[in-house]
Amino acid sequence: MSTGHSTPLSAAPARHRRLLKILRDFHVRAFGEELARINFLPEKQRKQAVAEMIDHARRKGVKLTRPALGVTP
Repeated sequence: MSTGHSTPLSAAPARHRRLLKILRDFHVRAFGEELARINFLPEKQRKQAVAEMIDHARRKGVKLTRPALGVTP
């Protein structure tokens, strides 16, 4: 379905950058700076960062045996 609007190819990179900025700003507002940064990492690095956060929590004495409350499945 076409809306009749056409974007010149030269405007496509600018539009892409703008959409990425909007998406990143949303992630910062929703999750904070650190998790927003992690959300935009490649999958392998993102999983490693989450594993490091879990290890850090365990070292600090956080017990991860109970289910997280308030989290939707």
